[in-house]
Amino acid sequence: MGLIYFLVYLFLEIVFSYEFMKIFTPLGFFIEILISAVAGVYIIKNIHFSLNENMMKVLRREISEEEFISIGLFKFIGAVLLIIPGFFSDVLGVLFLFEPFARWIAKKFLPSKTVYTHNKFYDDDDIIDVEIIEEIPKK
Repeated sequence: MGLIYFLVYLFLEIVFSYEFMKIFTPLGFFIEILISAVAGVYIIKNIHFSLNENMMKVLRREISEEEFISIGLFKFIGAVLLIIPGFFSDVLGVLFLFEPFARWIAKKFLPSKTVYTHNKFYDDDDIIDVEIIEEIPKK
């Protein structure tokens, strides 16, 4: 199954690169590859700033730990895709850098055990059963 995905990716990479070169010439394609590779390396070198910002969001309970991990992971994957030569990989890399897209992909493909309620989240481990017993006042 992985071979089929790779062949589809390879086909799309060739088609996108060919169409890009038809419009912007091979020199433009070469310049695009250089610029995207430099951007990918820059993002990887400075990813700790993004991780720090997202860690603060976790501490403020704006995002869950799973979202923190998936956003960081997809940002790293997006930077690596920018380094790989080709126009289709650059398009995917740019999409992976956007947090809403990364969250959407994570919700689709990564399992989650978090329960969301009014912008707050609770792990399944934090939820307990409670029994309320009314106490009769003594006279």
